[in-house]
Amino acid sequence: MPYFLRHLVKAAPAHAPAITLDPAWGQFLDTLPAMVWLADIRGQVIYVNEVWREATGLRVSDEFARRLEEMVHPEDRERLGGSGAGRLGGSTAFEFRLRRADGTYRWVLQRIRPWRDAKGVALGFIGSAVDIHEQKRHEQRLSLIALRQTSLACFGRFILEQSDPAVVAGEALRLFCDHLHLSAGVLLRPAEGGEAHVVAAARGLAAHPAPPFVPPAREGLTAQFPDDPDEFPIPLEWLAAEGWAYGVAVPVDPQERAFGWFVGFARQRPDPSPSIHYARDLAAIFAVAQARERAERRLRESNERALQLQKMESVGLLAGGVAHDFNNLLTAIRCFAELLREDMPDETQRARVDDILHASSRASHLVRQLLAFSRHEVVQPEPVDLVSLVDNLRGFIRSLLSEHVRIEFELGPDAAWCDADPKQIEQILFNLCLNARDAMLVEGVLRVRVGPGPLSASGARQVRLSVADTGPGIPPEVRARLFQPFYTTKPRGRGTGLGLAASRSIAREFRGDLTFESEPGRGAVFHLDLPEIACPLVARPLEEDAAPAPQPARTILLVEDDDLVRAVTSLIAEALGHKVMPFGDGNEALAWAEGGGLASVDLLLTDIVMPGVSGHTLAQRLRAIRSNLPVLYMSGYVDDEATREAIAQPGVMFLAKPFSHQDLATRLHAIFSGSAG
Repeated sequence: MPYFLRHLVKAAPAHAPAITLDPAWGQFLDTLPAMVWLADIRGQVIYVNEVWREATGLRVSDEFARRLEEMVHPEDRERLGGSGAGRLGGSTAFEFRLRRADGTYRWVLQRIRPWRDAKGVALGFIGSAVDIHEQKRHEQRLSLIALRQTSLACFGRFILEQSDPAVVAGEALRLFCDHLHLSAGVLLRPAEGGEAHVVAAARGLAAHPAPPFVPPAREGLTAQFPDDPDEFPIPLEWLAAEGWAYGVAVPVDPQERAFGWFVGFARQRPDPSPSIHYARDLAAIFAVAQARERAERRLRESNERALQLQKMESVGLLAGGVAHDFNNLLTAIRCFAELLREDMPDETQRARVDDILHASSRASHLVRQLLAFSRHEVVQPEPVDLVSLVDNLRGFIRSLLSEHVRIEFELGPDAAWCDADPKQIEQILFNLCLNARDAMLVEGVLRVRVGPGPLSASGARQVRLSVADTGPGIPPEVRARLFQPFYTTKPRGRGTGLGLAASRSIAREFRGDLTFESEPGRGAVFHLDLPEIACPLVARPLEEDAAPAPQPARTILLVEDDDLVRAVTSLIAEALGHKVMPFGDGNEALAWAEGGGLASVDLLLTDIVMPGVSGHTLAQRLRAIRSNLPVLYMSGYVDDEATREAIAQPGVMFLAKPFSHQDLATRLHAIFSGSAG
């Protein structure tokens, strides 16, 4: 009897009649695309359809049950033994790996339910199985991407908290070997005479003597052995003598030779192929660590203020160097996960995808903190009513707090209008609420108040958002350093020391300030003061409509150099009914448009930061041909003032990465509604 029937079949009645399948029904079941089987009340399989026979090579016989059990993957057999519903009246579904006739294992989803006659008497069981192998592989790919990006985020935090260069180098090399499936690795750095010395070694590779090093002819290239023998920095003779069949060499910083190379080795080529993109991102973050360590070494003899300014520059380098690619990956993870979730009927599987979305949101929040602090984030100010903003976030703020903390809202009767980016104000509010929660180790009260604020130094009216706690207060020795970057009183792993520094930076971006008051034993209160503006006649709602009305199909010229982002953006736009002309290079898109293709285009949707022709330059060239061409920019960060000014021009909108399926749909709806007719 198969595994999955043992717990369904309790005690078959002795008088259970033998049953046969009508030939007409057999012919019908043979036409179904799913694998179908029938079993009698004793659990004996009496029929399998043609799809089952072709997939497994099994036919009903006396040895059917034993042979079927042998075809279940060994790791799934014990789990299948207890997977039955346990009741004849119920149905059950489960996943396992089934060996096909060609010897390969594929994931299938099997469903079983009782087979009854017209009077409701149980005759046996009906089972069907569908192939979900590609879906499983897609889930695993998404999980792997999320895992790798989480490791990069954690490493970024690690280098901010760890001051020992040797420890940072060892951790970077460990991640390099783990995620590229390498047997051993070294971090080589140039020395005098064109040679190199080993900074760190991993997995038993002897640090001394160092592998012979030959500087590559073209600097800044990632090389693989045996794919790029002429560019690989280790002589092939040494590799052969040591028994290495595969190698990867990644420059820490393509522009700075002195930072060295990560070089890893394996006895055979890893399967699946290593993620070179991960290695480059890891090297870029490590390069930031090297730059930071160099800067700190130069500034140790300077005063404390000079040291803090240099750390701010290091964070700016980290954000500018990593945020673009990181936000591209987060965009792909989020949108593909949302699309995958829509196609999943099973709640358990949807919950797993929700975990991926939650992890991407946390990673996005970390990047936003870095960008806000380094002023690389694109600011989109608009009229914001602080009263409405806080009121709409009541439930979410409550979910941030522990059970021992009670929350009180004091929202004034009148609107409190200011000119700011609502997402950034939400970020400040969340940071302040989390800090207040952590300050109250026992029962306490958190108060969120919105109302008129004090006059500014110039005498202008302000609105004030205050967050107060009933914790122990802020010690005098901490107050002077409270807004310093990287400074935190929380245990390791609980805070980065960027929350308050980023919040004050955001406040000052909108001509406001973040201050605090505290007394020992009487808690603390933080005040966000922003210039008050008059009530706007037409204000954009805080939340866009969830389901924009259908629109006529439009033609979108999509230019995005990241393959994953380009693919998922095309899928979303086409699902909305639009036609997409995708290009991965600005020059190719420009040539196509100048060749006459621009006449049919209703919107240019382009990334800003791209190699070759940037999105800003591309938009200028195309608008020289069609001045009224709508433009929607996408980017994770903007690092020059000219592009910021371009985003503010009429007919231009901006979509910050990482965006969601709904974010893109809402923006397209807004643009096409405004340009309709």
